[in-house]
Amino acid sequence: YATIAAPISGRTGALRVHEGNLVRANDATPLVTIHQVAPISVGFALPESRLPELKRHMAGGALPITAMPPKDDAPSRGRITFVDNAVDSNTGTILVKGTFANDDRRLWPGQYVNVVVTLSNEAGAVVVPAVAVQSGQQGPYVFAVKPDRTVELRPVEVARTRGDEAVIA
Repeated sequence: YATIAAPISGRTGALRVHEGNLVRANDATPLVTIHQVAPISVGFALPESRLPELKRHMAGGALPITAMPPKDDAPSRGRITFVDNAVDSNTGTILVKGTFANDDRRLWPGQYVNVVVTLSNEAGAVVVPAVAVQSGQQGPYVFAVKPDRTVELRPVEVARTRGDEAVIA
């Protein structure tokens, strides 16, 4: 004798209440769970030590992020849309959320994804394998091959290292 309509659109899960069940007003039992799929939000934790860097780059506008489920070959692209107002004192992290259009339905509610935040792009950066950077008495150095096919030792300053690559300042 009644129609129940959801105020949002999305993907429904399993029904929790079936025809013939007694349903009362203000009952705490949900009828069904609805998850929004497009657009979709992805939440992740960022170490509090990276918060000043994130805030500095966000001052220039929304930051792009990518999310990729394990064993998937193409990332989904989105933007950071939320940074929590407090650091979680138990974990030392801050909650950040990104929003993705998700028109292709590659991201799914509750799914684990790897998230990459792009703070900036450094055009023309010199990048070398991290194992090529050696430590000496005068500091870090690399061996460079000259045009005459001889090798020389060159002192370098490493701006940062990520994975197996080092950016030379």
